[in-house]
Amino acid sequence: MTDNANRWTETYKAKSALWIHDGNPKRPHALLTSGMHSGGFFNSGLVTEDPLLLGHACHDLAFMLRTQANIREINRVVGPAMGAIAIAHCIAWSISRLSGRTPNNHCLSSFTEKIVVGDFERQILKRTTMRPGETVITVEDVITTGGSVIRTAEAVTEAGGKLFPYILTLVNRSGLSEIDGRRIVALIDQPMPMWDAPPVGDCPLCKQGSKAIRPKGAESWAALNAEY
Repeated sequence: MTDNANRWTETYKAKSALWIHDGNPKRPHALLTSGMHSGGFFNSGLVTEDPLLLGHACHDLAFMLRTQANIREINRVVGPAMGAIAIAHCIAWSISRLSGRTPNNHCLSSFTEKIVVGDFERQILKRTTMRPGETVITVEDVITTGGSVIRTAEAVTEAGGKLFPYILTLVNRSGLSEIDGRRIVALIDQPMPMWDAPPVGDCPLCKQGSKAIRPKGAESWAALNAEY
């Protein structure tokens, strides 16, 4: 882990935004959006709610990207609602500053919104008119399975955008280095175990008697971190 990654991991800990199950069967564990279970969770909302801290995080990400790619090619930054709206905005600002854009050529930001069509979940751009051929980089707060990133990319291409070959995220816990050929650049790259839920899956925390709960929300987060 790099010094920068260590620094941001310590920042998450200082914000009480990094939770790891201690093995106590009385303690609940995390039920992820994908339906999988996990004994660890990054609660990026506790970081992104601080505008100064978020600004530093997005500047670091944009700077990391600039060392690997030509960020002047990027016209727009897009992230899925709700967690990546502010991230997309801040990264677009940082890219504009770091690449010396003129007032009429700033990098723009947008966000996708989730809709359900039959049994399928999609992300669409409801509130943005994207110019055909815009080069777009997608962003996320935490990459877990990559599902939201894939659906956001599909929305961008359906709207006529051209995907930049990188993905920016505050945290990559997926264990992946790329998604659909686009390289992941993360402040924190820390894989965490995930298990399918019973009865099909083999979650060891469920076997111990621990209950799986959604980790987001003040009440659930407090339950994960309570004394047992």
